[in-house]
Amino acid sequence: MNLARLRRRAAWGLWIEILVRAAAPACAILLAYLAASLFGFGSPWAFPAILLLGASILVSQLARLRRPAGEEIDRRIEHVSGLRHRPIAMLEDAPENESPMAAAIWQLHARRITASLQNARAGRPAIHAELHDPFALRGLLLLLLLVGAISAGPAGLPRLSSAFSFPGWPFSGPSVNAWITQPAYTGAPPLVLSPGDDPVVLAGSGLTVIVTGMGRPPIAALGSTPMRFGGLAQNSFRADASLTASGKLRVGKWWHPLAVWNVTVVLAEPPKVQMSLPVPVDHALRIGWHAQDRYGVASLTATIMPAGHPKAEPEVLDLPLNGPDLKNASGVAKPDVSDSPYAGLDVAVTLAARNLAGVSGMAGPMIVHLPPAEFLDKTASALAALRQHLALDPNTQREQADALQKLAESPPSGISASADLQMAVLARQLSEGEMPADAAQSRMALLARQIQEGPDYGPAQALAAANQALEQALRQAITAGKPMDNDRLQQLLAAMHAALARHLLALGPAASVPGGPSASVGDLDKMVQQIAQDEASGQSAKAAAELNRLQQMLSALQSAKPMSAAQAKREAAADQAAQDLARLTQGESALLDQTNQGTATPGNQTTLQNQLSATRQGLGKAGISLPGLGNAAIAMDAAHDALADQNLGTAAAAEGSAIQELQKAASALAASSQGMSFGESAAPSAGDTDYGDGINGAPDEDSIPGILPSGENAAGAIQQQIIKNDGDPSLPSAVHQYYHRLLNQDPP
Repeated sequence: MNLARLRRRAAWGLWIEILVRAAAPACAILLAYLAASLFGFGSPWAFPAILLLGASILVSQLARLRRPAGEEIDRRIEHVSGLRHRPIAMLEDAPENESPMAAAIWQLHARRITASLQNARAGRPAIHAELHDPFALRGLLLLLLLVGAISAGPAGLPRLSSAFSFPGWPFSGPSVNAWITQPAYTGAPPLVLSPGDDPVVLAGSGLTVIVTGMGRPPIAALGSTPMRFGGLAQNSFRADASLTASGKLRVGKWWHPLAVWNVTVVLAEPPKVQMSLPVPVDHALRIGWHAQDRYGVASLTATIMPAGHPKAEPEVLDLPLNGPDLKNASGVAKPDVSDSPYAGLDVAVTLAARNLAGVSGMAGPMIVHLPPAEFLDKTASALAALRQHLALDPNTQREQADALQKLAESPPSGISASADLQMAVLARQLSEGEMPADAAQSRMALLARQIQEGPDYGPAQALAAANQALEQALRQAITAGKPMDNDRLQQLLAAMHAALARHLLALGPAASVPGGPSASVGDLDKMVQQIAQDEASGQSAKAAAELNRLQQMLSALQSAKPMSAAQAKREAAADQAAQDLARLTQGESALLDQTNQGTATPGNQTTLQNQLSATRQGLGKAGISLPGLGNAAIAMDAAHDALADQNLGTAAAAEGSAIQELQKAASALAASSQGMSFGESAAPSAGDTDYGDGINGAPDEDSIPGILPSGENAAGAIQQQIIKNDGDPSLPSAVHQYYHRLLNQDPP
């Protein structure tokens, strides 16, 4: 090995040992202060003193250092390598005898020494602490450090941070004001930072630092991110930051901080959400829910995912939030799933509540079976099936496009040319990728509804828009407390009339309004005008109540459907029965007159009995059952027998009873027919008789001539006259209803 290199390595080892021994006293002092700090005895004022003491000792030790001599280096090599008799020193010797023999012997000796140095080593630095610390105080120091770290626990780092920081400037100087503004949704006031605070705040809070009394912007950092100060006033600077992560806020230079805070940033907790098992109700899902959040729930959504179809796109439904306290809210939502692409499948329903901080809490999933879509039209049903396949796997876009093209070429039911053309265009767009899968699903759902509804789809949508515009205008006028402009009102009414006419025309001759109130266009106009008058007169409560009734009528019109064959048959049977009952009442009334005159015969009553039997059979075939017809038949039988026995008084009483039962049946028929169809109210024709000023065109008792013949009971005469008039089948239905109400009252 090269001797010069070996000497350099040995010299470095000696230098390391010398420096470590020189720094050991200062390091021992710092370690002792570290142990004291863990036990809570450190302070910003003690730290500079410890540094000064340690630096003084270190300088005094360094001042005593001396450079290792060459002999020390050689002795180290020989000692580490185990060489005896100082062979390195022998290399520098020379023989005293210069004879050839002596020179040869010396060269041989030198070669032997050089050969022995081939395995020489410089050795590693060795401190030999036992020589400088005979009482093993170093072990005691390490033990104190270990015990201090265990006893301090989580408080260890804050204690060390405080103990190894410099004290604040003791003289008047820069001042630091800092505060944290928490998010607005918390409603909490700003948090002013004081010395020694360790604030815990929500993510998204704002930090503001103002330093006053400096000629230039200070140095500050939040964690590893520097803060930029801008001029606020003379010798005053301000910095703002958004808190997104925890860190130490240090204002000032590292060796002289003006202020230090440990800021902990936490995320807002998600809302706690509970959901009951969704229950299908008609075309909706009934979902009971409860959401609780410290700051309030901002939105509520239900996500529907078909079970067993991981490629399907989730369907998200927005649920309404209600209640004054959205921090602890409960409710029952009924989202409409009639247009869901997953109708008829098992789906997983997940409820998500998002709070004001934007954090969501989840409940579920829960498995429920969605009700199937109700499409009576075969083409609409096939189109809905294609839409479902596309929703379950959007990657089958081309396959569904081919199936849609075949459906357009050969629809299984009669559809309009417009719907057929729209299916073909949609198939082409879907096949060529011109329309995304989600947009295609929406278009297919719209087409299926259009085909299902038939020609009334467009008119029904237009009527809905016209009704909504009219309702909104009336409600805005009520809320504002100002009368509505008449021109605007007439314009909205005209739009509603036009849309309603197209709606009824599309439905056909008759429209079924199940459960809805029956009214004429004139009635609706009168109600709208009355609402406008109440608005103008300041009767807002009355106007609001009338508006609610108007909404019910308009909603019933909106839900009107074409009358089915069974409904049409039933209505035709009801119309025929109404005419038959009017003729029977008129005939029985005429028979009663003949009985009072003594000219009635049993055959006259038999004819009326046969007519009643035929009417009852016709109603039975249509599935209509009316009260009173059976009692009328019994009364007619009694009248027939009494006429056969020439018992005119008994016959007249039985005939009067039959008339009352017929009137009861006619009243029941009229009441049941009101909710069956919608149309213009019947008005008297030009040839009808003027029946005075009674209610709804019904006669006023005082206006009927000849109802008080001499010597007769006034109430009985009025009753007979009403029965005769009610027998006229050409009278409006409102007149017949009025007669029936009069006849059902007991005479005075």
